[in-house]
Amino acid sequence: MHVLFVPSWYPDNAEDANGVFFRDQAFALKDAGHRIGVIAPLLKSLRGFTKRPAQPRTPFYELDHGVPTYRKAVWAIFPRIPYGNYLLVKWATRTLLANYIGEHGKPDLIHAHGAIFAGAAIAQLAESLGIPVVHTEHSSGFAKEVYTGWQGRLAEKAYQRSQICMAVSPALAELIEQQLPSTRGRWVWMPNMVSDRFTAPATARPRERSDAPPIFLTLALMKEGKGHIDLIRAFHSLLSGGYTAELWLAGDGPLRAAVEAEVRRLDLTLQVRFLGMVVPAAVPELLTRVDVLVVPSHSETFGVVAAEALMTGLPVVATRCGGPECIIEDGDGILAPPGEPESLAAAMRQLSESLASYDRRATARRARERFCGPAIAARLTAEYQRALSNTPAAE
Repeated sequence: MHVLFVPSWYPDNAEDANGVFFRDQAFALKDAGHRIGVIAPLLKSLRGFTKRPAQPRTPFYELDHGVPTYRKAVWAIFPRIPYGNYLLVKWATRTLLANYIGEHGKPDLIHAHGAIFAGAAIAQLAESLGIPVVHTEHSSGFAKEVYTGWQGRLAEKAYQRSQICMAVSPALAELIEQQLPSTRGRWVWMPNMVSDRFTAPATARPRERSDAPPIFLTLALMKEGKGHIDLIRAFHSLLSGGYTAELWLAGDGPLRAAVEAEVRRLDLTLQVRFLGMVVPAAVPELLTRVDVLVVPSHSETFGVVAAEALMTGLPVVATRCGGPECIIEDGDGILAPPGEPESLAAAMRQLSESLASYDRRATARRARERFCGPAIAARLTAEYQRALSNTPAAE
């Protein structure tokens, strides 16, 4: 089957973690025997314009591990004009689609990822070409209620034009149904996949002593909604009770200065370690060096880092923020309420004190059965076949 991926965000290059799960999914489908291509219209914030010379080059075309990949960046110069940035993305999408079809032929099916804005653009363009569309929604914009009326209408139209609508968590599907009632009953749960690079044997971190202090890790961009300040306060509460531990923060972002200031304010500089950005290829090894992953987010549509940790056998403490509830099963870790540092601290202590009871190999095996490339590729193939069977042939 010839499937064209059209994501609303995508890695600029192999070192970029933004949307890396789309790229991993494309590779998994290729490995499953499908013919896969990617066109990625990239809407860039003007805040990054001055940093442009320092950024790695974004290739217009590359054969990425056997997957033809086309990218075109447009600057978000119309943030306050309704439909302004959407029209820029639509133009870029049309340009990329014409290049792709001209060089690789018309795909059997288009898989859109995210309605705002590439998904909306490709749904309209595909309709005019008689190409069926399936749509996976990932966006946290519904949970944060940041979409305006016209953006909601764009998304609604994109879903109406799609043969199959998938959401990466049941919670996200429910949110969309509440905000866009016309989509009720149309959603299928399709989790994000986890790359095969996380399938290394699950082993505990080597310890010099059996009572060595546990190491907690969080891996996320330091931005609003990721809960870094909650985590720092939870960690302080944990240590205030006489507990000994370390906290590693992997990631960077606009709130890093605020997070560093909170660490200094609470006198945690000796116990908290800032790792900076970690490239995707280095994440699996990092997960083997710690004892517990913590996801303190206020809102997640899925929370792929939790699934990645489980694939390596690492137990997880996460908040009930939308996505982790469908990832963390019995024996995988502990869920805590979002926005409550004391509850998060209690969960961190409870899990770290019962590490010996967690079977890392069993955790990794269960996660692979749900999230590995072949498992997700098989589920997607079934949805693709359903979409094609329900679509009349174009004249």
